[in-house]
Amino acid sequence: MATSSKEQIEELLANILQESTAEDEEVLLHLLSGLRAKQHGVHRRYINAALHMVGKFEPEISEVRIPITPVIHNTIKVPHGGIIATIADAAMGGLASRSVPEGFNVVTTNMNVSYIATTTNKELIARGRFVHKGRQTLVMECDIEDETGRKLAIATGSFFVIQRRSQA
Repeated sequence: MATSSKEQIEELLANILQESTAEDEEVLLHLLSGLRAKQHGVHRRYINAALHMVGKFEPEISEVRIPITPVIHNTIKVPHGGIIATIADAAMGGLASRSVPEGFNVVTTNMNVSYIATTTNKELIARGRFVHKGRQTLVMECDIEDETGRKLAIATGSFFVIQRRSQA
């Protein structure tokens, strides 16, 4: 008889908890509480739930935040560069997508990140803004800092306007 997904998950969780370190438990709690928040409608996407990402979007600027936890650490226990790029893309792309007409969305066509510093503080904050608003392309900038205001990176991104796919 085939094992169900739920049975596989229960077995895997039991094995993980049996051999877990305190850091493993912190990561598991972080990921599971994010998934639970998604189930309750706090997040629409799994990546936002996994990162505990929150955003604030105004007409011309955006701010996206994620806590710095072992979930996003690289091998030297600081935020991974790919996560910094992800939060920058979320801040710029989220702002860009809110600026296009109903029935349209945007996709990232190019992004450049210049890394300046790293941090062991508590939060990553990305602030996006427009450089250019065209009918088909948008160009954005973003500063990524920690909660103390330490600048960690700057990013630029280009976004192409597309027709929104139907939700079939």
